[in-house]
Amino acid sequence: MTVDPEKHYLVGVIGAGPAGLYAAQHLARKGVQVVLFNRDIKPGGLAEYGIFPDKIKMRDGLKAQFKRILALPNVHYQGNVSIGQSGDLQLDQLRKVGFQAFMITTGAQQNNWLGLPGEDLAGVYHANEIAFHYNHMPEYADLALEFGQQVVVIGAGNVMLDIVNYLKCEQHACVVTAYARRGPGEVKFDPQTLESVANCLDVKAVEEAVKAAQPLVAGVGGDPRAICALIKQAQHRAGGCDSGLRFRLAFLRSPKRLIGDSKGRAKAITFEVNELVREGELIRARGTGALETVPADTVIFSIGSQVDPGFGLPVSAGNYVTTPYPRFPVHGISYEVYNPDLCSHCEDLFVSGWARLASEGIVGLARKDAERGAQALLHYLETLVPTATGTVDQALLRLPKTDKRVVALSDLETLWAVEEKKAEELGLWAFKFKTNQEMLAVIEKASKA
Repeated sequence: MTVDPEKHYLVGVIGAGPAGLYAAQHLARKGVQVVLFNRDIKPGGLAEYGIFPDKIKMRDGLKAQFKRILALPNVHYQGNVSIGQSGDLQLDQLRKVGFQAFMITTGAQQNNWLGLPGEDLAGVYHANEIAFHYNHMPEYADLALEFGQQVVVIGAGNVMLDIVNYLKCEQHACVVTAYARRGPGEVKFDPQTLESVANCLDVKAVEEAVKAAQPLVAGVGGDPRAICALIKQAQHRAGGCDSGLRFRLAFLRSPKRLIGDSKGRAKAITFEVNELVREGELIRARGTGALETVPADTVIFSIGSQVDPGFGLPVSAGNYVTTPYPRFPVHGISYEVYNPDLCSHCEDLFVSGWARLASEGIVGLARKDAERGAQALLHYLETLVPTATGTVDQALLRLPKTDKRVVALSDLETLWAVEEKKAEELGLWAFKFKTNQEMLAVIEKASKA
């Protein structure tokens, strides 16, 4: 579908991470007027605040793409504005001024926890807290982090490796052990991310862990040796490890409880030993009942995120609920919000990216999902009568006023220019202001000049 330029469709995209930006681009290229609402001042989401700082080529490439999207004439950026049940604006207020449909791409904003005893102990973190800290996300930039000598990470994906890399770069001499629920054949990290810490690996300890898992892995038709080849490949291209950090991997373990000392700080963690079972094409971990306790004065959960239930949409299994019987499926996938009991306007609500399937995939997959979701929304627009009057600016002016400074693209351009200049002056690869107040002060100063 391409919209007749004489017709006028107005769509709100809620969330300006990769999914929101790519959805906005797809809709705009089809002639739709898109307002991109973002809770944060800066766009980019996890591409801005979740990628490890030394991945400069990736970050710069994504930022350049996002700038091109924001510069499209029918994409209108509204940063520092939260939308939702408890947000600065509600969806019904947007509907009243002429918005005809919405793509929800708010991502997975809340950390997953397992509900284990001891998760509230000092020294227990979620990986997102650490990633947001080293990426200078407001609210997390000044977070006080204390790491001990025995660091346990729950999870075996790329984010786990970024956390290990952060500890290495901080010259933190410690032993970091990443625990996987399943076997060595099911690790979720890639060779490129492993390269950053491959030479910190305690190879002997990893080989012993793989050897211990080998009978169970072989029993379900897996190949426990594949991870050794992965490590060898990464080490061939890896840099040094001069921080005193030792990195280990452990398999077939599920955390059961955290144990604290007399001062309320983590000192150990208890795991259940798992076995592997095959269910069709899937290999699953199943607890054996055997327990083991290991020292841990820092525990980091790297187990993904879930959507924010406070937005006001129905949630199930950490995702916003979509209808099992979509009117506009794309590749057999439903992007249409489903809530027959509470939502009288569900037909105009669509979700994509991590809002549809939390913690699933990387930027490339988020883009594909966003573009498919945008296709579904376009099919919905074909059933509507276009808005005949009014401009986007007029619609936004009719919205209730908030006490927050709305950030437009021109404001972002000012902010980016100032940060780039500061990075050059300080000799840094990049510079970010740590607080919203600092960013807004730069924007306000420029607007008054």
